[in-house]
Amino acid sequence: METIWQDVRYGLRSLYKSPGFAAIAVAALALGIGCSVAIFTVVNAVLLRPLPYSDPDRLVMIFEGIPRAFSGPIGFSPPDFAYLQQQTLSSVFEVAAFSNKQYELSGVAEPERLTGARVSPSLFSILGVRPALGRAFTREDDQPGRNLVILSNGLWRRKFGSNPSIIGESVTLDRQSYTVVGVMPASFNFPHRGPISNNQPAEFWVPIAFTPSELQAWLSMYNHSVLARLKPGVTLEQARGEMKAMMRRIEEVYPADAKLELASTVEPFRKEVVGRTESFLFVLLAAVGMVLLIGCADVANLLLGRACERQREMAIRIALGAGRLRIIRQLLTESVLLALCGGALGILFSAAGANLLVQLSPASMPRVHEIRLDETVLAFAVLLSMSTAVLFGLVPALEASRSEIGDALKEGGRTATQSRRQRRVLSILVSAQFAMAVVLLAGAGLLLRSFITLLATEPGFRPEQVLSMSMSLPASSYSRAEQIRSFYQRLLENVEAIPGVKAASAATDLPLAVRERRSITPEVQSGGTEGIPRVTAHVWALGEYFEALRIPLKKGRYFTRRDGQSGERVVIINETMAAHFWPGQDPLGHRMKWGGNASNTPWMTIVGVVGNVKQGPLRTETVPQTYEPYLQVGGALIEDNNVGMLRSLTLIVRAEMEPAALIQTVRQQVRALDPALPVVNVQTLEQHVSKSVAPERFNTYLLGAFAVFALILAAIGIYGVMARSVAQRTHEIGVRMALGARRSDVLKLVARQGMTLAACGIAIGIGGALAFTRLLAAL
Repeated sequence: METIWQDVRYGLRSLYKSPGFAAIAVAALALGIGCSVAIFTVVNAVLLRPLPYSDPDRLVMIFEGIPRAFSGPIGFSPPDFAYLQQQTLSSVFEVAAFSNKQYELSGVAEPERLTGARVSPSLFSILGVRPALGRAFTREDDQPGRNLVILSNGLWRRKFGSNPSIIGESVTLDRQSYTVVGVMPASFNFPHRGPISNNQPAEFWVPIAFTPSELQAWLSMYNHSVLARLKPGVTLEQARGEMKAMMRRIEEVYPADAKLELASTVEPFRKEVVGRTESFLFVLLAAVGMVLLIGCADVANLLLGRACERQREMAIRIALGAGRLRIIRQLLTESVLLALCGGALGILFSAAGANLLVQLSPASMPRVHEIRLDETVLAFAVLLSMSTAVLFGLVPALEASRSEIGDALKEGGRTATQSRRQRRVLSILVSAQFAMAVVLLAGAGLLLRSFITLLATEPGFRPEQVLSMSMSLPASSYSRAEQIRSFYQRLLENVEAIPGVKAASAATDLPLAVRERRSITPEVQSGGTEGIPRVTAHVWALGEYFEALRIPLKKGRYFTRRDGQSGERVVIINETMAAHFWPGQDPLGHRMKWGGNASNTPWMTIVGVVGNVKQGPLRTETVPQTYEPYLQVGGALIEDNNVGMLRSLTLIVRAEMEPAALIQTVRQQVRALDPALPVVNVQTLEQHVSKSVAPERFNTYLLGAFAVFALILAAIGIYGVMARSVAQRTHEIGVRMALGARRSDVLKLVARQGMTLAACGIAIGIGGALAFTRLLAAL
């Protein structure tokens, strides 16, 4: 132990005498370790840390599918889930449905519109989570009219001052009284954002309590996520088999006018939470690993050069009896000291970096609130620091321990010089640095090109100078459909009268975020089986929707004020739908209706065809879409408070000036009609488009930053090698110039050596870049 302390004290003195060397080495290590720990902090929170539920590996998500009508999995409809819930299942204990809904919270400071979740009472038992205060929902609570609510811990603290006596008190949601029966723990966060569902974390939960109209909503409302827990010993494949058979039984209970071919998907709950994030986080972890390796190579270069300068010192120590292992241990001790200093500084850097990642991360990043430095991250940082010490310190230590005593102690040597073996090791390290930098630069270049291509994708509308904001009319104050229609019509009239407004509209969804899917049957179907309805994206529009968004008209006409409830039922479709159902024909005048062939819904006449508009993020495929006048919506559908969507519209305003200048004026028009109505999601459509590409922007910027770090570190490495080489060849260069060599000849000599190393690294890196970019392309 005493000799170890001697090595530590000697190492500290040695580094103290070389502050420049120590500072550069620690900075390179801090950058590499800091980046690695920051990304590992995210990976640990998102991927490695178990979900905060009981036995989370046995949780699964169940989805429906309509293969002939819609590609990919979708949520359950209320009647389908109700039938599933009544069955005795051998693979899972229970099933629970949940879906988000916007509510107005009033009576506590300013009215606020919040995200709540309608959930089955069994949800909390399936998750294995109990409220911190009060109780969970019971089966008796799952019926219409039972206005009960469980608060999230955050909402309880933020709005109700952590009142411990909140249980049994009333809160006002959508201007109706709800009794608080529970408060969840601070760690509970549900639903999670998922790649299939459109859910987001809720601030409170209410019983799902399907209404009679919802339970008869065949061929519609496929927007309820379903969670289940596998029984012990049951595999995922067994559950998939049982759900496949269950779909056949659900098909049999469909009404005669709504026959459909169903499919099912059963996936681990973790997959729904993590989604596409998992693959790219591991790519980022590999990228920062390369940055760390380049930093280690930089420090190894510095240590090799320093070992050359300390040849005489090492020779004297060997001559005085120090063994080779003692020399290696001494030099590794110095490497460990450098690594610990770099690691300590890197942890500070990673803490700031992780916070920055949280702030910059897109809304789709799962489990963001769980990203923090914990004991696992600190253990990883220590292990990484010690590993890097061995990684960059072993080769220089072995080289230094091979010093020839006689050569090192000879008198008259002008300066210490590197052996051929040391020069070869340095060259390999520098070339490896450039190879890894090329790999990262190629990956960043691919993402950048993809991102530029994505931005150039035509969304189908013009977002410039357009303002949007959302609102929802509570059922207690707006119980009748006439009141709801009247409110939105008067609001549009008032907004249109504002100076500088070109066009105004209200719609159920904005482009790039169309949630509603409806089953339709064209009067003339092309291909497929007769009687099988197809699913389309759908938007209900009021006012000058197409004019406000400048969606181009291809055929026919836009909606007019005459297209109301009392007139002919009309519909507008996009080009994709026209080409799919009426290829080579003029779709104008053709008819379609909601549901299957035998449904009793009225036929609608196609009066216009508009250009394709992206219904989801720009990277997604455009699907058939229909638009219907809001004034054609049936009164019962609008009045159904649990449907919610038709009470909640987004106001869309095209202005002659910067749209942000109209925010306060438009808000005043809303307050003039209803002073207590909260307005949310106030944004320009350019901001809306920017949010849709936020994940791709985040990935591009992050990998690009790592590539720049790698290039800088590689440049520092080659500079260090060349500077040391020139310093050791000063005598040779002087002789060359004395014999007639020109300044340019000397510069070419040095540059050729550096370019040779860089070229070798680039050549090697191109092969790695091909493999790396193929991986990114697959993502």
